[in-house]
Amino acid sequence: MKLNGSIKFSLFFVFIASFVFSQEDNTNFPDQSILNEPETLTWINSYGTFRLSEKWFWHGELHYRMRENGSRNFIGDVAQVYNRHGIQYIPNKSFKFTLGGVLRVDFGDQSGDAFEEIRLEPRIWHEYQWIMPYERFRIYHRIRIEHRWKKSFQKGSEYVFGNRWRYKFMMKIPLNKPKLQPGAFYFNPDVELIMQSGKGIVDNPIEDLRLYPGIGYIASPRVSYSANMMYTTGQSGIDGGVYRERWIFKFNVYINLDLRKFDDKIPETRFYD
Repeated sequence: MKLNGSIKFSLFFVFIASFVFSQEDNTNFPDQSILNEPETLTWINSYGTFRLSEKWFWHGELHYRMRENGSRNFIGDVAQVYNRHGIQYIPNKSFKFTLGGVLRVDFGDQSGDAFEEIRLEPRIWHEYQWIMPYERFRIYHRIRIEHRWKKSFQKGSEYVFGNRWRYKFMMKIPLNKPKLQPGAFYFNPDVELIMQSGKGIVDNPIEDLRLYPGIGYIASPRVSYSANMMYTTGQSGIDGGVYRERWIFKFNVYINLDLRKFDDKIPETRFYD
């Protein structure tokens, strides 16, 4: 599936226009911005892509996330358990589309009768990824849109609907092999901007800017690993004048399996796409 320039521009315009017109007007801005102390977290993530037919796949992710506490950085307490699943359509090596649902379990860090220990955050997500394959490396552009229902940990709080608008630029560059193949270590520069919109999002549309270069290893056509140290910054969910900083260690496992009958399988996989 190839998209010409006009269609790509139209998609980009719809993306920007949908975000801009979803905002509410507010002229109450803080006198000066505040930068919070950096937080440290660890995310252990698994990504599975399971081939169902020639062009259809099942995509599933499980993330286990920890945060610092008073005695330990990075691995103090459990922060979130994150499930993301979706049906994926890959018509060719240059484009993929995914649609599915998310259920995130958040663990609170406030004690007392006024607060819940856990909360559930459901989402619907869809993403569009363009792959630029070169002989030696890959370039990726991804737009992910999430429709989420979120509430605070305070007892009695209600869910509020909002949207997240995400753009990611990523590359995979082999280091010790002529191309991306089993046995190759690769450099993985990765940048993502996450915007938010909806009720209550007035002067704080920039939820997160994520910078996470990393190193990966391709163990086989079916299994790959990567590790990143991610820096993020963004506006608080309450006040646009308050910015947070985070340092997040990420360890990722990628699994690619073909679930078709043996007679339907073909030698080439789409693992590196």
